[in-house]
Amino acid sequence: MTKIDAIVNEKMLNFKNTKNASSVRNTLIWLELDNFSKDLIKDFQGQSYLQELNDLKNAYVEFYQLYLDEIVNQQPGLNQVADVVAKNDAYILQIARLRMIVDPQIQLSQNVHKQTKILYMKVKGYWLTDNGVKERKFFKSLGRFDSYKGGIKDENALLDGRNKIREAMLSEYSALYKN
Repeated sequence: MTKIDAIVNEKMLNFKNTKNASSVRNTLIWLELDNFSKDLIKDFQGQSYLQELNDLKNAYVEFYQLYLDEIVNQQPGLNQVADVVAKNDAYILQIARLRMIVDPQIQLSQNVHKQTKILYMKVKGYWLTDNGVKERKFFKSLGRFDSYKGGIKDENALLDGRNKIREAMLSEYSALYKN
């Protein structure tokens, strides 16, 4: 049994009365499978958000295991099944977005400044729309291309790019969730 199976099996004990054990198990597996890239190991800044992600996932599991009669008392404003489904979807989207902050997916490219003709490094980053669709949203300059000897494969360019995009993502995330 893998570590994830053990964690999921333990959490499944809180879902003894569900009629949808398979669906619940799949959701719990999704929560545990962050699928972070190998770049996260080198990226100490991203690792600092892991605790916030774990706290969010734990809050979601607490919500997910509530009984319908408890929801009215513990989650004011959730009056209909549609409200509960929307709250569930909001949690899933927030978790996915926070995962993106922890481990941003980026693309580096070489661009030419139109007036000076100087080559510079540009980083592009992705974000999830409110509909859960991944789109390229963030664009930042990393400075002169020749300051990264390895070009778009340069380790420092990758780390700098991840950090720049993470800053933009954090700004977006804070505006959405930290009010």
